[in-house]
Amino acid sequence: MSDAIAHLAQLDASPSRGLTLPDGRHAFLVQVHGRVSAYLNRCPHQQVPLNVPEGDFLEASGELIQCGMHGALFLPESGECVFGPCQGRSLEPLPISVDAEGNIYLASE
Repeated sequence: MSDAIAHLAQLDASPSRGLTLPDGRHAFLVQVHGRVSAYLNRCPHQQVPLNVPEGDFLEASGELIQCGMHGALFLPESGECVFGPCQGRSLEPLPISVDAEGNIYLASE
């Protein structure tokens, strides 16, 4: 099995976390209502990282993913844009799995 990309405990203090995958792609994890999702860190509007300027991946209420550049809002479960310039498009999801110890792995794509 490949190495874990993160651990659930890392999402305790902050429910979102940016990371660099083993292949060099930039991604992020979010945990909303106990569910962890992973996406490439790229807004479908202009292909910019969502956390630019430097910031969190979730909007203030912690319910939606937000692009810091354009304010687009995305559903954490599906990555679908529900507000903003890329409405109707989606973030690129990354398949993950979580083991019994809380290790998060990138699943086979």
